[in-house]
This record gives sequence, C-alpha cells and structure tokens, in this order.
Amino acid sequence: MTAAEAALTMRPEGLAARKALRNSRLRGAAFAVFAVLAGYLASRSFDVAATFSFWIDKQGGETATLSTTVGAMWVVAAIATALVGVLQLRSAEFRWRRWLLVAIAPWIAALLGNLLAGKAAVLTNVLAGSLELAAPISMAAMAGILSERSGMLNIALEGKMLVGACVAAIVGSIVSLATGNAVLAVLAAVVSAMLVAALLGLLLAWLGIRHKVDQIIAGTVINIGAVGITNFIFLRILSRATEYNSPPPVQAVRIPVLADIPVLGPIFFVATPYVYIAYAMVAILTYMIYRTRWGLRLRAAGEKPAAAGTVGINVLQIRYRALILAGLISGLAGSYLSLATSSSFQLQMTAGKGFIGLAAMIFGAWHPVGAFLAALVFGFADATQSLLSILGVDVAPQILQSIPYVVTIVVVAGVVGRVRGPASAGQPYEQG
Repeated sequence: MTAAEAALTMRPEGLAARKALRNSRLRGAAFAVFAVLAGYLASRSFDVAATFSFWIDKQGGETATLSTTVGAMWVVAAIATALVGVLQLRSAEFRWRRWLLVAIAPWIAALLGNLLAGKAAVLTNVLAGSLELAAPISMAAMAGILSERSGMLNIALEGKMLVGACVAAIVGSIVSLATGNAVLAVLAAVVSAMLVAALLGLLLAWLGIRHKVDQIIAGTVINIGAVGITNFIFLRILSRATEYNSPPPVQAVRIPVLADIPVLGPIFFVATPYVYIAYAMVAILTYMIYRTRWGLRLRAAGEKPAAAGTVGINVLQIRYRALILAGLISGLAGSYLSLATSSSFQLQMTAGKGFIGLAAMIFGAWHPVGAFLAALVFGFADATQSLLSILGVDVAPQILQSIPYVVTIVVVAGVVGRVRGPASAGQPYEQG
C-alpha cells in the first residue's frame, strides 16, 4: 500500500467504511451461526407435531387449523436466517434491521411450537391479546415520543400511568354509584385520569423547564411519589371501602363488517376501544409530526432549539404543550389498566409498562409506527407467556412471567447506540 493509499484509509470516511464492512461481516457470521443452530434443532424435532388454530368468524366458532411439525418450522427459520445472512455478507450497506422480521418471525413460531411440544394452540387469542396488551404500552411510547421530540426526557410515564389508573378506578366507581350509568362512569373515569396525568406532566415541565431540574431526577421523583400516594390510597381507602374500587369495565367492541373478515376480523376488529384509539393515535401522530408545521417545530425544538429560537419559534411553549399532551396520553394508558383489565385498582398495577413504553419508543427509533410495532413485540411476549401458562408447558412459571421483561432487556441492549434520539433531549434551554 502506498503512502497516499494509507493516508486515504486513515481519513474519517475511510475508517467509517472499514468499520461498516467489519460490522457487516460480523453480522453476517452471526446470522450464519443462528442458521446452523436452527438446522440442528430441526434435525431433532421432525417427530414433534405443531398445530395452530385461528377463529374464522368469531371466538368459539369455526376454526382454520395449520398442522405441521416443529422440525419443518425450524427449517423455515434456518432458511430465512441464512437468506438475511447472505444478503448482509454481500453488502455493507444492507439495511439489516428492516429484514430482521424475516428472520425473527419464523424463529418465534418455531420456539413457540417447540415449547408447546405437540399441544394445539389457538393463535387468534394470542394475537388479539397481543394487541390488547400492546395498547397501553404503545400509548406510553407515543407520550414519550412527543416529549422527547420536543427535547424533554420523560421517564415519569410509569408514575403518570399509575396515578391515572388509580384516579380512573375511584372516579368511575363514584360516578357509577351516583348515577348508575356505566357509560357516563367510564367517560368520567377516563377524562379524570387524563387530567390528573396532564397535571403531573405540567409538574415535570415546571421542574425541568422553569427550574432546570435534571429531567431524569424530576421524572424519578414523580415515579416514586406516584407509588407512595397510590399505595397509601389503596391500603387506607380502597382496600376497606371496596365500593370505591369497583368501576364499570370497558368491554370489547365489535366493528361491523370489518369484524366479519375471515381470520383477521376476530384479531383486529373485536377489541376494547383502547385498541382502536391506539390505531388512530399512530396514524394521527405520524401525520402531525412529519407532515405539519406543528410537527416541524416540535422536531426543531428537540434537535436544534437554539436555531429554532432564532427564527421565532417559542421552544419553551412547545415543550410545555408537549409534556401536557404526553400527560393526557399517559393518563389514558393508565385508565386502561383499571377499566379494561381487572375493573379495579391494584398495588403497582402498571408493572413497569411505562418503562416498557420507553423501550418501545427507543426500539421504534422515536417514530410512532415503529414504536407501535415494538409495543406489539412486548404485547406478544406477554400474551405468549399467558398462553404457555394456561397450557401448562414444562417451564417454571417464574421464567414464563419474566419473558416480557427479558424481551425488554434484549431489545434495548440491541439498539442502544445504534439509533439516535433527538439531539437536545434532556438538555435545558434558556430562551432569550
């Protein structure tokens, strides 16, 4: 190599290209290893049946059944993984993250078949349950996106959801006792939960913007305070006066015509209103953030607040509004827990869903569609562990219950440093 060539390779762009090529080869080798592993597992499981069923028209109605062997599923996983590995080895510019689903989906199916060990499973319930379980997580992720796109870290999602769940249970119970109208009680409960969580969002904004308190510390304080307050209310009031902890439940709603679509209808269009709201929220926020002047200003406030301020954008006002809106969404997510799951409030019933929402936000690269798909991953993990528990697979229940949290750790560990959030998130801004 000549001195000129050596100097060229030492340039930043040359070093970046070499690093990208090395990483590409490492990823390709990793895919190859997993392909070989899948092939090995296939050779040991061709005698194990895998049976999956789907409701065609409604739950409990006709079913469409898919029967194969676990070995065949591992073969599909091996071929898909090898394909992605070959594509990765051919080019350092291969966008491998977009192809992960091609490799991961058959792996998940094969693992599920392996764990079931011949037991039949109705996947309609699992997939519909994934959407239900993903609804509060996706809403928390949307709240996080709004906050961080404006430049404010928002780890208080967990606390706002917890307070929202508590307030929804109390208000729903009181209105139901006073009026006997379940619909009015549910509406009052949801609105109250959203308003209280919005006040907590305003508190976070006041601490982080007005007084420039470290945003992580401020969020942690709100989370700790939410746990303390809700625990006190539950132990001192709700556990004794149970009539104030019995809100009317939110029932599943069947969408006419769409719910009659074979197989897909019972999965996507027979759900609680929260799922439909999550659908709408993804579409609306995607449009608002990337196709409107408001969205441009929101992103500018999170990326280059100083530059945004020089062209007349009120960065602080944008951040206040974003945190209040994020609080409203967090309260809505919290109300789901006490109205659509157990019809009551329980101690620390969020169970980390606010933090999982943050993980979905990061995994989705701060994009509403990506965050929703990431929330579905976590929802599917939760629904799968419920299915395996019900069917009594030969796995310790503690391991099954930890599946959603293990998935969270793996996902976050896999994307940290590989996706870039808003440049100024967490940094205080002094508006001139």
